[in-house]
Amino acid sequence: MIAIDINDEKLAKAKSNGVDAVINSRGLELKDIKNKVKELAKELGVSKYGWKIIEVSGTAKGQELAFNLITFTSTLSIVGFTMDKPEVRLSNLMAFDAKLIGTWGCKPELYKDVLDLIDSGKLKLDDFVETISMNKINEVFNNTLQHKYEKRMVLVPDFNN
Repeated sequence: MIAIDINDEKLAKAKSNGVDAVINSRGLELKDIKNKVKELAKELGVSKYGWKIIEVSGTAKGQELAFNLITFTSTLSIVGFTMDKPEVRLSNLMAFDAKLIGTWGCKPELYKDVLDLIDSGKLKLDDFVETISMNKINEVFNNTLQHKYEKRMVLVPDFNN
């Protein structure tokens, strides 16, 4: 598994949670990123085809990068949300016999696998998730739109109010 980001702290967190290799894409051209991914995939013994690409940045630039990493029979899952409109050539899906899936997160049929990763300690949720009182919902929404959080915020009821 390869993680791409522009934040070294996030990449270190990914590496400590089972990612095999990381790429800091800050300042890199698309061609350079694609070549680095291909190089790392070869080093990891990964097939050139059938990649599973998961985009979670919620930015048009991140979604464009993910789309441009599609190779033959790839599946791209878009999880990150943005109001911006990425510029992509949809014909690539046809040309590469690839799939594009939009999802809010993990499919229910994968819950067991995800829970197994958490139970084994390979995936540490505290590195990625923070809970906050639901009475701060407006603050959380505003801060989320401004990309102020490093972690996924989960709103929980505050039964004391």
